[in-house]
Amino acid sequence: MYRYKIIIALLLLVTGMVSCRKYVEDVPIQGQRVLVYTDDYRRLMDYRDKQQYLFGQGPLMSSDDVDFTAPEIQNYIKPNNIQTAIYTWSKPVYTDRLEDNDWNAMYGNMYTYNVVINGVMDSKGGGMALKQTLLAEALLQRAFVYFNLVNLYAKQYDAATAEKDPGVPVLLQAALFVDLKRASVKQVYDQVLKDIRAALPVLPLHQDINTRPNKAAAYALLSKVYLNMRDFTNAAAFADSTLSLSGALYDYNLAVSGGNVTFPSQVDNKQVLLRNIPRQIFNAPQLSQSVLDLLGTKDLRYVLFVKPGTSSFYPSFTGLAYWSPDRYSGSTDRPAIGLTVNDTWLIKAECLARAGKKDEVVQMLNTLRKFRFRPEDYTDLTAATPADALQLVVDERRREFFGTGLRWYDQRRLNKDPQFAKTVTRSFNGVTYTLQPNGNGYVFPLANVLISLNPEMEQNPQ
Repeated sequence: MYRYKIIIALLLLVTGMVSCRKYVEDVPIQGQRVLVYTDDYRRLMDYRDKQQYLFGQGPLMSSDDVDFTAPEIQNYIKPNNIQTAIYTWSKPVYTDRLEDNDWNAMYGNMYTYNVVINGVMDSKGGGMALKQTLLAEALLQRAFVYFNLVNLYAKQYDAATAEKDPGVPVLLQAALFVDLKRASVKQVYDQVLKDIRAALPVLPLHQDINTRPNKAAAYALLSKVYLNMRDFTNAAAFADSTLSLSGALYDYNLAVSGGNVTFPSQVDNKQVLLRNIPRQIFNAPQLSQSVLDLLGTKDLRYVLFVKPGTSSFYPSFTGLAYWSPDRYSGSTDRPAIGLTVNDTWLIKAECLARAGKKDEVVQMLNTLRKFRFRPEDYTDLTAATPADALQLVVDERRREFFGTGLRWYDQRRLNKDPQFAKTVTRSFNGVTYTLQPNGNGYVFPLANVLISLNPEMEQNPQ
């Protein structure tokens, strides 16, 4: 536990050191530094160099979007025990004293949000409106981080078992010495919903930048949470609330017009409601044949986001790899994994399919897909049954988010549907590995060092 506390304490200290002004002026008896002015909390919430990151390379490397058949990649990751374990769904991932930097980063962000939640309303200056906005932003950000944590380090939400399934520690105070016993999956989801509902009435309709959450982002997160809980009625309702506020889709034809590819950065992309990116990405994400077959070659997502393995990837390899849209803007090579319009759009379509409204599903899908093909290359989709429509949505989600790691979340939750549950196999270093539907491979283990330092924590099944 002590080492964990040192990590988050240092994260907060670094944040303070880079502020434009020394924000630490009052020192309690214990010697713990605190924030004083409301503007200091604004600077803390805007320090995105740390807070913009969610998960790392684990979800993408574990998903069926990639298949490292190229010997160049296999030889590259063989010496890396962490990457090898993640790719082959093997446990433990973090042996001996190795730490899980994704876990540390997300809980480090959690500490920051708790600092704001616990202290901003008592800060000096700034006005009540700013204080309430900052409180709401921190609540929404905390909810999103917990949603990601519980969907990486715990079993998929199942109403029948969620009260018993171990989730993750729920920390609501900016304290360094706390009990890290794992809350249940249901308790984590309950806290996520509670935080979003507390934030929603206060969040503004619009923010200056999309690294600050607004009402549309809060509705989008509610829709996403309820989708994972298989409450499709609420998921659809909150998707509607999102799209009524911010429902613009980006036309990929604009990116390829004029001969030169110009794709907007996430900051400028109207589809991005709340910007987040992976903490770390794999250098050479070789795409699986299944996702390539699903894309086809006329889809602009293939044209834009699939490149030969010899195109600036390391190691260079024979095959095809994912090329992040942000490589075109020059801002980063890491894709958008936050809250987006296109994700919410497809959540609504899925909920319609599950409600049997196949014609409305097809209409939504065709509206989106016409922005993903050149007009001369596009043919409208059709669906004979609601089951066909649902399959179309699942396929479209994979096309829309391939290479980002978000497919891993869909694989987990879709295992609850017999028609989508499937066994995934891959070969590495001459050995065949298998991922069973709803198996333990879908739950990332906690780092051994975390368990040894915090004996109250329960390890995930190996």
